[in-house]
Amino acid sequence: MILDYDEEGDILEVIFDERLHRAEVEKAAYRLRDGFMLFVAADSMKPVQLTIVNYCRLAELPVVPFDGWQKLKKAAKKQLLPIVTSPPVSTFLKLDAQTGYGHLTSIAMPEMFSLAA
Repeated sequence: MILDYDEEGDILEVIFDERLHRAEVEKAAYRLRDGFMLFVAADSMKPVQLTIVNYCRLAELPVVPFDGWQKLKKAAKKQLLPIVTSPPVSTFLKLDAQTGYGHLTSIAMPEMFSLAA
């Protein structure tokens, strides 16, 4: 796992699988909310990358509306549900698939970087 935090832009990029990230495999991008993208390998449906814009601001909120999740087609939600509710994605995100609300897990930056090690 690779974590890259841009403090100036408040953008967290999490690369779950460096091999898949670098490989020339087709990746599907899912917008879970504005500035919150999950990329998965289209063939294996393995999580590849999570990009969160305004990470610190969102991490402070007790509840985050994932309106993009609500707009996904039923088939896409069915495919993504096991991904977003299991590690490694669930290490950063807790999502109630029924309501479309959730929150970012409260991992402090030093703890987060130890996860990547």
